[in-house]
Amino acid sequence: MFRLREKLKYMFLGGLLTLVGFMFGNMNSDTTAQSGYETIDKLTVRELIVRKDIRIMRDGMEPQVLISSDRNGGRVITYGPKGPKGMSAASLLVAEGNGVVTAQGSKGKTGASLMVNEGGGVLSLFAPDGKARIVLGISEGDGVAYLVNKLDEARVLKP
Repeated sequence: MFRLREKLKYMFLGGLLTLVGFMFGNMNSDTTAQSGYETIDKLTVRELIVRKDIRIMRDGMEPQVLISSDRNGGRVITYGPKGPKGMSAASLLVAEGNGVVTAQGSKGKTGASLMVNEGGGVLSLFAPDGKARIVLGISEGDGVAYLVNKLDEARVLKP
């Protein structure tokens, strides 16, 4: 009987402490661990693992550089002074078996493209209408050049 009474006292004391801790814990409003952005003047990292994107932002919070990847490959895009709204950009894309470097003008239209794949490489220069006008490439081990005029008439130059 003596042990039962002693055990009941300890259980009552433990329950009372739990109830007091619960009440004190709920008296204050919720706290936020982190809010907004934190500015760090200098940061040294030996190894960085990023699970999503890396964005380098201008002072106005416009993206200047975007590094990202998905299941198809990775990409690095750099924007002009106006960010994506200005549409001028250069990009490096890597996908399965292909690598592409492009440059876009101020209206967002591609001006030049360099693509490399298993078959060789292709350099394309685009007119303001968005159509490729000069294409230099490798086909079946030979160099090939396509020249296209305003009437979309192509002239193929082969060695």
